[in-house]
Amino acid sequence: MATLFGATALAGTASAGGLDRSYQSVLAIFNDPGTVSFSLSYVEPDLKAEDINGTGRYDAADGFAQYQFSYTGRINDRFSYAIINDQPFGANIFYDDDPLTSNIGGTEADLETDAFTFIGKYDFDDRISVFGGPRVERASGVVALNGQAYARAIALRGVARVAGVDAGTLGAALQGDPNAVAALGGLANVGALGAQFQNASSIFLATGGYEVELDDDWGVGLTLGAAYEIPEIALRLAVTYHSEISHDNATTEQFGLASLTPIPSEIAFSSPQSVNVDFQTGLNERTLLIAGVRWTDWDDFDVIPTTLGSDLAVIDDSYRWSLGVARRLTDAFVGLATLTYEEDLGSETQSPLGPTDGLIGLTLGGRYTRDNLNVSGGVSYNWVGSANAGVAEQPVASLTDSSAIGVGFKVDYRF
Repeated sequence: MATLFGATALAGTASAGGLDRSYQSVLAIFNDPGTVSFSLSYVEPDLKAEDINGTGRYDAADGFAQYQFSYTGRINDRFSYAIINDQPFGANIFYDDDPLTSNIGGTEADLETDAFTFIGKYDFDDRISVFGGPRVERASGVVALNGQAYARAIALRGVARVAGVDAGTLGAALQGDPNAVAALGGLANVGALGAQFQNASSIFLATGGYEVELDDDWGVGLTLGAAYEIPEIALRLAVTYHSEISHDNATTEQFGLASLTPIPSEIAFSSPQSVNVDFQTGLNERTLLIAGVRWTDWDDFDVIPTTLGSDLAVIDDSYRWSLGVARRLTDAFVGLATLTYEEDLGSETQSPLGPTDGLIGLTLGGRYTRDNLNVSGGVSYNWVGSANAGVAEQPVASLTDSSAIGVGFKVDYRF
């Protein structure tokens, strides 16, 4: 009965939990010794957006592919190990409208990570085990900020910084707040600062906006976990913790892509810590119940380029729940259906680089077995929650009726 579980990792799904991609499963550690696994998936999001108080219309997300490789081996009766390669976090976003006439047109992000996890598992008996090991992760990417909303926000910060005044006070004064005008020394001073603001905003748009490129950086973290099993009924409860991984990327910043000199700098940030809880149990000889929850902590994911001086992506913590059933239909074929849910947090704004809030997904798939070879495949459809993309904590674009389709393929071979 336990081999039914191999049918669960079938199809990729939309990355709705911030920039979460692979969900960092380490269940390969429970594979039979000598098992090599390779999976490939492709996700095609459909994220339609339109400006709030503007004319921009966007098809905001690009499709992406991802893979996972693992090998599971055994040293003795109590100690086994697994090597896992995946791409845990990423973003492929592009707001495809004219920056001169839209709020965030030309804004894009191409962020990628690649991780290798080395896990050892010690079995105290046939029911209780602990596992853990190091995880190394590469992170790199390119982010471009453009459009009228970013022009206003970045120009406001720049003018305020040079003038030695608070950006919030300057913004309020330019909106006519009498207290803010008085705090900045009266209408004459505000008028002069307003002229500088308009000039800086126009230059930002005319010269191509802002871009930062992050060079490759490798960081190291830990994965720790424990499991309880009852093999007779295929029951397993596994809890896995992934630590934060700190990165210190060399970067190149550029204001005005058409003319201005690139500025070398650095970004220090941490990819998020997370906890996965995976559960399965046999309902009968042919049916397996599968459930899981993942928490991802984005609080310390502060990507602040030195010259820009503001966070590129403010992302809420995410909880991802799943519930599924695997059913053996013949001796060689297992079918699977899984529901996935991420709560709509109701946040006023989301980062334009991860502009979703909540998800409901359905995955259907199957697995065919012949001798030592398992071949799995599946399709997922995800209804993605509506959200407002925000710049400087102000909603600037609305995303509604979004969805994503994922297809996946997986091969396991036991030597």
